[in-house]
Amino acid sequence: MKREIVINRRQEAFKDHVSGSITVLFAGDLVKRSADSTYPFIVNRNFYYLTQCDEDGLIYVQLRNAVGNKEILFIKDHNPVLEKWVGKSLTKDEAIHKSGVFMIQALSQFEAFFARTMSRNNIQTLYIDSERDQLTHRNSEAENFVRRIQRLYPGLQIHNINQKLNKMRTLKSEAEVELIKEAIDVTRLGIEALVSKLQPGRSEYQAVADFKYELNLKHCDVSFDTIAASGKDATILHYVSNHKEMKDGDLLLLDCGAAFKHYCADISRTFPVNGKFTDRQREVYEIVLEAQNEVFKAIKPGVALIQLNEIVRNVYKERCVQAKMIEAPEHVDDIYYHSVSHSLGLDTHDVGMFEGAVLEPGMVITVEPGLYLEHEGIGVRIEDDVLVTETGCENLSSSILKTVEEIEAFMNLSQ
Repeated sequence: MKREIVINRRQEAFKDHVSGSITVLFAGDLVKRSADSTYPFIVNRNFYYLTQCDEDGLIYVQLRNAVGNKEILFIKDHNPVLEKWVGKSLTKDEAIHKSGVFMIQALSQFEAFFARTMSRNNIQTLYIDSERDQLTHRNSEAENFVRRIQRLYPGLQIHNINQKLNKMRTLKSEAEVELIKEAIDVTRLGIEALVSKLQPGRSEYQAVADFKYELNLKHCDVSFDTIAASGKDATILHYVSNHKEMKDGDLLLLDCGAAFKHYCADISRTFPVNGKFTDRQREVYEIVLEAQNEVFKAIKPGVALIQLNEIVRNVYKERCVQAKMIEAPEHVDDIYYHSVSHSLGLDTHDVGMFEGAVLEPGMVITVEPGLYLEHEGIGVRIEDDVLVTETGCENLSSSILKTVEEIEAFMNLSQ
């Protein structure tokens, strides 16, 4: 992505920041797992959105005063000995090229810089980005920084710009949509590799391995833990143990996605393990597909996200009673117990979709109706990734196997 894009993002994000303010954003640090090992690093997505840098420990600062604006990006100190163990860190030239921030300093200088800035400028306001949706989660780097700064500078006004950044991220640029399309295409290849080897007697984890292998060939990671749930376990929404043998006559519910340059795909498909749907499985599958198609027809700017879920429920209230899946429409919650859409982008469940969200052009959302008949051992979910356009929507994942006929033809050819 061109660095001009992230420069423009910062200008938009900070345009209302007052003179006499400092903005401090954190990439995030490594988290210890055990002994001398750490969990794989995942960059703070808002930090990446504004800098294109994805290394741990980095800090971005913007200073606003009467003279103007100044940006500084703090990167790791050059350490030749450490580089022999873990490789080279982001260099000054690389940081400038990625972020468009031309003043680069060493991380070891950050605290001295901050204290000097506070003493030499009339700083009244600190802007930070802090996300919290659970009271019990560990403190982020931003939260720890704020707690310390509040003790040292008790009169400082502190503003959290997290929701503003999240709202910006809901509207994808053309460049972002292209990255999501790349992630979807790699996901398609992974799904086709998995389905080509799908057969009774193989395990769910082997199916996941087939999917991940194709992603690795494309130098992509998964965007979330892959769900490969067969039989009755397909009625568990986030089944990720993937430990069972797949049985003849079962369905395999696959919920998966590749991440390409941090942008995510999120696709669900349901396949007959033996290559042929039973009449009942096909009936359930076709009802889910009908519900999805009705949602596609409804998507357009101005529609509230919650309305899409009601469309699914209304289809089910009629069709599932007819198919004797439930006795009465009010029992639909027994077989459908999640929402049909969420935002998609740098996170799989992307930020910015607040309660009462209304669709706008440029949003990318999922459409994922499902039906879960635990007593019949049938779970079906069909999920596509959709771009909201000026007049409706574009299904970005339409090339992935979906209809009963497409699936059976592909599997019979593979076998």
